[in-house]
Amino acid sequence: TVWREKPWAKGLSFEDFCDGVLPYRGSNEPLESWRPALLERYADLAAKMKDPTDPIEAAALINEDIKTWFTFDERWYFHPTDQGLAEMQQSGFGRCEDMTNVAIYALRANGIAATSDYTPHWADHGNNHAWNAVMTPDGQAIPFMGAEASPGKYHLYWKAAKVYRKSYAYQPENLAFVKEEDRKVPRWLGGKSYKDVTAAYGEVTDVSVTLDEPVPDSVRFAYLCVFNSGEWAAIHWGEIHDGRVAFTDMGRDIAYLPMYYIDEELVPAGDAFILEADGSRRPL
Repeated sequence: TVWREKPWAKGLSFEDFCDGVLPYRGSNEPLESWRPALLERYADLAAKMKDPTDPIEAAALINEDIKTWFTFDERWYFHPTDQGLAEMQQSGFGRCEDMTNVAIYALRANGIAATSDYTPHWADHGNNHAWNAVMTPDGQAIPFMGAEASPGKYHLYWKAAKVYRKSYAYQPENLAFVKEEDRKVPRWLGGKSYKDVTAAYGEVTDVSVTLDEPVPDSVRFAYLCVFNSGEWAAIHWGEIHDGRVAFTDMGRDIAYLPMYYIDEELVPAGDAFILEADGSRRPL
């Protein structure tokens, strides 16, 4: 209904509606019926807007309201799951996944196509991060941070070697559908519902790597890793062909190490290198 009734939603394609408005959850949070309350909360939003047909303005006004009652608190890193809406309304605090989810709820409930982008591992800092993107009718994805920074005012703090976008639909090109069913892979790369959108966030380069270490029997894939929180962490994958592997759309000005995943452990497969800001490569 909101797709047809809200003035800022009328330009959305059916595909964007299915990807950005219809999905009923953001991550692993408890399932709740969050749409009615958030639809009612912003029922008079159009009357407050300069341009009621602009989904970016609508998203910004909603996010400014969220900022008045919800904010980040690192203690929620210890919460066993992401929070549902009722718990977030009660606590008023959460981690970055909670912040993206509460913004997703509010925007989707009001016919604004929204999703979450994330990097599994920062390339020059510890931990990981998730943030939001609002989809426009002309196909753009404008990043913002739920409960923190509205569209047009948000920038990533650290370097991202890879940025992925959560998708409700399965993505058949993902590793989960290419590998053998029983083959173990690094956890972040085993998902079935994410898209690679790194190129939307900066300059990228396709990297072809010669694997100096012998390829173990039955190993089909290699991983490109970044140094994060004291260890190398897999950020992308590629299939091995004649001792070489290609990694697509890698972020620049970042140190990488190619590795194998054997017995659920990452082991070096070649020499570390730096992918320079101009796309060239030098040994580390």
